[in-house]
This record gives sequence, C-alpha cells and structure tokens, in this order.
Amino acid sequence: MGIPELWEVLKPGFDKRITLEELVDHYVKEYHRPPRVAIDAYMFIFHSDHSSIPSEDKKIILMQNFMSKILALIGLNISVIVVFDGILKPDKTRSGVASDYEKELEKLQRTSTFAEPNEFVEQIKGALQVNKIEYLQAAGEAEAQCAYIQKLGIVDFVISNDVDSLVFGATQVLRNYSRFVEDIGRSPSKKPATLKQKYYVTPVRMKRIEEITGLTRERLVFLATLRGGDYSSGVKRMGIVNATNLALSGTLFGKFYNRSLTKQELKDARSLDSEPSEPPPDFSEELEHCVVDNDFVALRPWDARKDKHTREILLASLLKTLNESLQVSNRDIFGRGVTITEKFTFDEYYVLLYFFPLVQTTLPVFLPWTLSSGELDINLEITLGDVVDEELTRSSEIEDIDFNYDTSLIVQSSEHLFIPQTYNWQIKFIIFKLASYSNLVRITNDKIEDGVEKVMLKYDERDVRNMFPMSLEARRVIESPEKRKNGDTINFIWIPTSLVKMYCQQLLAEYEQSKKDKLSTKNSKSSQKTTLDMLENSPTKGQRPGFELSQPIPFELKPSISPPKRAPSPKGRIKKVSPKKKAALVEGQSKLDCYFKAKSDLSSNPFLDPGL
Repeated sequence: MGIPELWEVLKPGFDKRITLEELVDHYVKEYHRPPRVAIDAYMFIFHSDHSSIPSEDKKIILMQNFMSKILALIGLNISVIVVFDGILKPDKTRSGVASDYEKELEKLQRTSTFAEPNEFVEQIKGALQVNKIEYLQAAGEAEAQCAYIQKLGIVDFVISNDVDSLVFGATQVLRNYSRFVEDIGRSPSKKPATLKQKYYVTPVRMKRIEEITGLTRERLVFLATLRGGDYSSGVKRMGIVNATNLALSGTLFGKFYNRSLTKQELKDARSLDSEPSEPPPDFSEELEHCVVDNDFVALRPWDARKDKHTREILLASLLKTLNESLQVSNRDIFGRGVTITEKFTFDEYYVLLYFFPLVQTTLPVFLPWTLSSGELDINLEITLGDVVDEELTRSSEIEDIDFNYDTSLIVQSSEHLFIPQTYNWQIKFIIFKLASYSNLVRITNDKIEDGVEKVMLKYDERDVRNMFPMSLEARRVIESPEKRKNGDTINFIWIPTSLVKMYCQQLLAEYEQSKKDKLSTKNSKSSQKTTLDMLENSPTKGQRPGFELSQPIPFELKPSISPPKRAPSPKGRIKKVSPKKKAALVEGQSKLDCYFKAKSDLSSNPFLDPGL
C-alpha cells in the first residue's frame, strides 16, 4: 500500500504503541474533548477479510468485522467519519497512457456523484445510515480525502495503514489499528504476536518524523515520485535507500554531512589550495517550488498550483540540474559512488496529484444527534490559517441538511450523547453513551490499567435490549428465547475515568458517594467493642484483695451451681475407676523430674505419686 518500504524508513519517528483507552484518556485530559478520526474504509474492509472465511458467509462476516472495528471506536466516544474511495482514483493498472492533471481537475469540477459501483460498499453505507454513523464519499483516494479534512482540523487523526496518507499531507496518522500489542501490520504469521481483547494503535506524527528522519511532506512527495507507489513505477533502478538519500539532499540529514571521506578526499582537505566543497542542491525543495505557490493559502488544494507554462519551465530546469549533479557529485548524495546510466524524469501528473489531491470540498460535520459524534455541540470550525471561503460548504451524508440555510443548527446542541432507536449491533458499544442520560447503568468498581484510571460500568442486558429492540442481543432473544431466559444478563465494560468525568458527572458522583458511605460504615464497625473489649467493664474483672469497684454491681451475683451427682451404679455398687496404665519407658528414655525437688522432698508435692 503506497510507497514500498517507506514505513520502515519512517519507523524511527513512530510514537510508542498504545491502547485506544490511553489515546482517549490523553486527549480528553489535554483538549477537554474526545478525539475525532477519519477512517480509510477500504483499509478496514481489506483487514476484515481472511482466507479462512467460507465464501457463502463472506459478506456477512466482512460486515460484522467492519462494523465491530467502527463501533469499538464509538464505544470509547471517539467521533468517527468513514471515508470511501471515489471514481476519480488514478488508474492502478499503469496502462502507460499519460494522464493530464488539468483534465482530471475539470472532470472533478463537473462531477456531482463520486461513488463507485460496488454492491458490498453500498451495503456498508446502508448499515452506517441505519445506525446514524457519518461517512464521506471521496472524489478519488480515500486517504487523500482523510488527509485533507485532517489538515483542515475537522478530524484530529487519520486511521490508515497506507503511507500515502502522509504524502497527501496528513499530519497525524494512527497506524495498525488492531488487537495486536506489537506493530506488525495485518499478517503476524512471520513474527510472534500477542493478541488482546482491546485495540491498539501506533501514533505517527509528522512533526516527530521530521525531527527524527528529516523527511518533511515535500520530501515525501519527492521520494514518492522517484520510488513509485500504487499508481506509478517511479524512476528505474531507484531503490528506497537511494530515493531517501536523494530526498534528503541539501539538508543536514543528507549524506554530504553524514558520511566518511575517502583517503583522496581527506588528502585534498589538508591541502591549503583546496576549496571547500559545496553541498548538493535541495532537490525536494526545488520540486515544490516548481509547482506550488507558497504565497497563496488555499482551502482547495489545486488553487495553490502554478500555471502550466511556469511549471514546465521550472521542471525542465530542475531535471537538468538533477541529472548533472548525479553525474558529478553523487557520492555527496548517496554516500558512495553510484553509476547513473539513465536520465531522471518526473511525471508531472503524479507530482501534482500528491501536492494537490483531487478531493471533495463539500466537507463533513459532526452532528450531536448522530451515533458517530462523541460531543454535545456542533463544530463548524476550519483551521487553515486565516482563510475564509464562503463557497466552502458543510454537509452530512446521513442527514439532509443545508447548513447555508439552516443557520439555527449551528448553535444547536444536545444534553446527552445520542443513540438511535434503529441501533442494531452489540449493546456493549453503546453503554457509555447510554450512561450519559439513563439510570440503567451504574459504576461499581475502579482500577488503574496501562496507566489509565478506569471505572466499571455495569448494566442489565435485559433492560437495555428492551430499550433497543433492534440490537443484536434483542434479536437473539427473539430467535432463541430459551438461551436467555434464565441466563446471567448482568454485564460490564471498563471506561477511562476522564471520559466518564466529562459526560457522566452525576453517575461518577453517586459512585464516589457510595465509596465514602462504605468507608464510613467500615470505620464504624471497626470502632465497635468486641466481646473481649466488653469484659473491661465486667464487675468481677480484676477483683482481688484491696480492690474496690468504682460502681455498684447492677445485679445480684448468684453462687455457682455445682454439677449434678452421678447416678448410682446398678445393684448399688460403686464403680471404681482403674488408674491409667503407666507407659513403659523405651530404651534411652528417662523420667522427667528435673523440674521438681530432690526425691526426699517429693512426698510434700501433692501432684506426684509418692510411690514413684
């Protein structure tokens, strides 16, 4: 997916792999709201498929796997937008027919429907609509559309395994969204993997990538153009290492500043007559200069491109400089002598496509009365400098709303998180949202896991499925009532405390009060007198000569009752009790008399038999 081996080049700049709960907890604490994400739908579909799935059940299981991944995000109150590929994707067959960016842009501007003719994708969209989960139909590449709305601040992260999302301009990507603790991608068979019930992600931030590797967005575009990706084959015999070195040329990360000099170079450096060598040009920066007007900030990416004639002149000049440098100073570029036999060329179409992706400019919005929103207010902000564009519109694929006319909706908010009555998947994914307004959910425990404070939300499945009769559990009861008639229906989930504190304050307050009450009761019980403690006030305790009671005895002490006499034995005979037989001493044993006086005094000891 995307540029081969590029993820390995960027890997040193990855953040630590974390759980979704850690991501949510951090975001809520820092930004006082849950994170918003855009999802590359085709990546989810691709990862939901397995060779072990029977062909007759494939669509059903793929749908279940796909929706489970989406709902796991919603269950943690993450706001989601699912993005689908459009018909204006470049041709992956690489037919050799040159594409013209200007013609493709014209096609974009006169097209109103971008959906691909795919029956299964339409079924997924139908499931999203029923459950009021927002989605967006991209014009072309889904990862380009995701990157576009992430740069505008509509979402915080792009969930994708396609490195092209960074090339298209995304600044924060969540990679390898899966239940594997290790960041191993889709196929763990080659490496040991730890499978868990919870989901993990690897955050990739371009800011950190730049700091660690030196690869900025424009350098990724240059590298992608050289190396090739999903749609272009790139420059012949240009591997990922050489392409990376060429993209870093002219920077402090380049080989000019980070290689060992040859003996001849060291000898020349000691010569007083030698002139210091110049670093090679920064080709990535020059490529950007050829096509991008950096003085113009545009909400539509292509509005910042230079005119075609100017681009042609500048690109021709860049290619001339590039090919000359590769013949003269390629050791300063690649770190070693590399024989270059072919002239480099750029396909302008792919350069423009990466810098100015073909995207739909009617932008999505999170509505508080949809399941996909984790917030109580509508947010219509665009964060791209100080640009204001009146023609840029907002819309919803699941709600028929025109925000240009329905201005009252801009300030509309909700009092609690929303769940549609048509919800038809597992109940566990909606319990947190239900807890924001219903008394069917309570907090019963708390813990710290992975450094995240969590509380347990407990609920009775019977009550919830009665409220949502289309849920999966409710439908199972209708189909097989005997399975649920007498079974345990009390279930629970763990949720970050920071999230509960923001949306379920009353529920958390009740739990904290119950903890205080239990602690108070426990302390009260521990302060009560035990039976032995009560003996301190016994009227007979401590009586000895010279001791007087401080208080009169409140009752009359009665003499102890002697035990009853034995009944006489039959015939008036008195039964004699024979003494116990003395145990014979074993050889080596002796009588224990060390604690008594000498034998002459034994007669005065009433506890010893004088006959011993």
